Amino acid sequence: MDESKDLEDKFREAASIGDQDMLEKLLQLGVNVNAQHRINGWTALHWASKRGHPTIVRYLLTHGADRSLTNGKGEIAAQLTDKEELHSLLGELVLKVRVANSAETDFIEIEIDRNERTFSNLVLTCCRELNCEPATVVKVRKLPNTALRKDKDVWRLTDFQELELVLQKFSGGTRLQNAFQELIY
Repeated sequence: MDESKDLEDKFREAASIGDQDMLEKLLQLGVNVNAQHRINGWTALHWASKRGHPTIVRYLLTHGADRSLTNGKGEIAAQLTDKEELHSLLGELVLKVRVANSAETDFIEIEIDRNERTFSNLVLTCCRELNCEPATVVKVRKLPNTALRKDKDVWRLTDFQELELVLQKFSGGTRLQNAFQELIY
């Protein structure tokens, strides 16, 4: 076995037992944080998740661990734990979104990284998925009747929450909307 494979095995083992000091030493030696076992495909992140080590999971993520890598059974690290804290660190928030007052009444599902839950990221992601311009968003509404305004509001969202984007109408809009329209055209 070559030395790099041996170091990668030690890295995964350190993650499985929660040994952050050893992880740091091995990263300094150049071990790939996303190295996968040649047979089962497990990474250090898979092991840290399976063994329930939130501190190690956080450490690996801040050092570039890829939460989307799958093992030999097609499982991502988030699927190997039942701890909510680890799901929060590893998973994506799935939301149902549509444009308010649109002829299309169906929702689409979008995913937002749980660690990047900001209001601006929410608006950008929704607009990209719904093919609309962020500058046209007047309001983001959590159904049935709650306006989202800031990052803290976005952090409180739960999986499969239903949201609507209220878009401005350029004809006959408010003075503020009309002024904004003149600026962009």
